[in-house]
Amino acid sequence: MSAKVACLTNLFGLTLLLSVAHRKIQTLLKMKRITIVLKVVTLILLTSSCTATVQMQKTYPPEAELPVDSATYIFANFYDYTVPESIEDKHEVAYAIAVRGYIDGLGEVILKDKGTSFMVIDTLRKGYSVISMQYPEFADTVRALCARYGADIFIALDSINLWTDWDVTVEENDEGGSMLVKDFYLFANSYMTLYTSEGEVIDRCAGEKSSYVKSNYTIFGMLGGMSIMRARDAVRALAYDAAKDCLGKYYPFTETVPVMIYSGGPFKEISRQIIAGHPEEALEPLRNLTRSSDPDIARKAEHNLSVVNEMLENMRIAEEIINSR
Repeated sequence: MSAKVACLTNLFGLTLLLSVAHRKIQTLLKMKRITIVLKVVTLILLTSSCTATVQMQKTYPPEAELPVDSATYIFANFYDYTVPESIEDKHEVAYAIAVRGYIDGLGEVILKDKGTSFMVIDTLRKGYSVISMQYPEFADTVRALCARYGADIFIALDSINLWTDWDVTVEENDEGGSMLVKDFYLFANSYMTLYTSEGEVIDRCAGEKSSYVKSNYTIFGMLGGMSIMRARDAVRALAYDAAKDCLGKYYPFTETVPVMIYSGGPFKEISRQIIAGHPEEALEPLRNLTRSSDPDIARKAEHNLSVVNEMLENMRIAEEIINSR
């Protein structure tokens, strides 16, 4: 009996010893990981403290030209979303929001150009369909409306289609298990036609947009769909972007590109001038630093100087494009 007790006591002692050793090893490994992380963070901080990011703007000419230099635009929505049986009454508000978003997107593009004006003459014009707008008689409608409002360009929103869809994915939870997730997406297709004041078609544009909305956990993929009324902000945003894309090709386009410059040591004050939007002030100081006896400083100065020269060239091109309109 005593031998059995002694055996159990030894076994308990060995188990306790192994447990303590395991905790110590885990602590050492954790400390080692923390040390490695700290070294990486320190390296990143040291590196980032010597550089800065400049938002460089590049302007491109229009992809296409309008028949008039400066214009008075008028807009009308010819899609009567109260008619189709496929659109439930409760969803009509979402369609009205889409029309409003489309108008705001058009205004964002048009009103940036000096000498242009933009007027909304109807947000829900009844009595038309996509088919009837293809008849020759519709050109008479465009001419009459342009003459009434003194417009040069007529923008007609032909139709809008809003719907939601979903797919099911598998995700791992915090406990290491798996769960089904239902991801919901919103789709917004809009179709627009651009006319001259004489009723001639300049362009037809399809704005097909979509975005992720939300996710819900589900069992065996079971869970109802999502109403577009719950995604009203997304509806407006998609219509807004579609309008900007359709009309934006007739206007200069500017993109912002992040570029790295050196900002430590002798480049501290120079980099501030560049970031503040005064790259011309950095030209002479950088030219002087490219002749430095320190090869590292000279190399960094060459890099910053190339960025400044590119920024100045982009500014010159942008001014030339804008003045040519």
